[in-house]
Parts: sequence; C-alpha cells; structure tokens
Amino acid sequence: MTIMRIWQNFLARLPHIGGFLAVVVALFSATAMAHFGYKFILYEEADSANAFTGAGAVLASCISALVAYRSIAIIEEERRPYPYPFIDTKSRHGLSLLKLRNAGGSAAHRIYIEWSGEVPLLKQGNGSEAKAINFANDESSSISILMPGDEHATVLGVHHWLADRIRNLDRELKGYIFFSDARGRCYREPFCIDTSFFEWAIADETELLKAQYAVTQIPEQLGKVVKELQKISKERQA
Repeated sequence: MTIMRIWQNFLARLPHIGGFLAVVVALFSATAMAHFGYKFILYEEADSANAFTGAGAVLASCISALVAYRSIAIIEEERRPYPYPFIDTKSRHGLSLLKLRNAGGSAAHRIYIEWSGEVPLLKQGNGSEAKAINFANDESSSISILMPGDEHATVLGVHHWLADRIRNLDRELKGYIFFSDARGRCYREPFCIDTSFFEWAIADETELLKAQYAVTQIPEQLGKVVKELQKISKERQA
C-alpha cells in the first residue's frame, strides 16, 4: 500500500519534475548555442555550425515540452477536488447555514474541518444558547464523498442571532480542510470564511427568496378566498 501511495504521488508530481528538467536542459542548450555560435562567428567552423543547430533543436524541443507539461498541470488542477466551507444566508428563509461545497472538477472523499483554536460557538441552541458547530469536525465525522457541485449543510441559526454572535468574535473563522481524491492522495488546504458582510451588508435573504416564499403562500390564500366565496354563495341561496 505504501509503494502504491509513493507511485501515485510520483505520478502526481511528474508534470512539475518534467517541467523542471526541461528548464535545466533548455538552459544548457541556450548556453551551448551561445558558445558554438560565438565560435562559428570567430572561426567559421562547420562543426560549430552543426553544434549550434543541434543545440537549437534541443532548445526548441525543451520549449515544446514546457508548454506540454504546463498544459498537463493546468488540466490536473482543474480536475482536482476543491471543497470549501462558507456561510450561506440566502438558501433558507430567515436561516443561516454553514455549507461545504465541492467546487472542483472531481469527487472529494473523507472531508472534514479542523478549526484554528476551539470550534466556533456559532450554532443556536434552545433559548438562543450558543453551541459549538458540530459539523464534520474530525475524521470520524467526515463527509464520505462530495461530487462536483454537491454540498452538505448544517443550520447555524436565524440571521440576526448569528450576526450578533459573529460581531462579538475576536478572531476570524480560519482553519484547514482535509480531503482526498479518487486516487487516495490526501490534501490539507487552509480556508478563511468571510464574515465581513455581517458588518456592512444586509444579512437577511434576498428579495428573490422573499418573493419565492410569498409564492408558496398563494395556495393557502386561494383556499381562503374559495371558502369565503362558498360562504357568500350559501348566504345568497338562503
């Protein structure tokens, strides 16, 4: 198992290793070109011209290799998983959520959070009591898998309660998020949850969410209208 993990890590770093070697060979090729080009100018030797041409071909190959390795590195970066936590104030009417979303290009496995210091007391309990966030806080309670674009969430509390709690915090919400990809490679990435919008922005839901909530009340209101019409109809018949 250890040998397989070493081999996977080597394959993951291969584009970086190859790019470094290509840069080294390119520097040697450029030095050789300068040397043999200088000799050809001074002595006009055919061997110097051939060496200059050969070094130029090697340099061109190195440049092509650098472009190829860079393209591979970009593709690998786009395909890697990227879960991150954030506070969502727009998905639920009147409630704030802590969410973990995978914004990467592949599935993330065994995701959990390690907070800097103690776990923040940002979960609203009975009687507005502040409790610690109990959401994927260690490996034993980790989220098994998050597909690209998927998210998991936990309710923190109502908007105004959470805003008051965050304003009283004397530190930022920072920590590390742990996860692994489909190949078993483990990652430890830092995160910092932005809470500045609680200071200057409207912490309540958007007008669109309010409108959507109002639409859900239409059937109930129509039912009341129907009952009133039926009542009026019965009174007229009487």
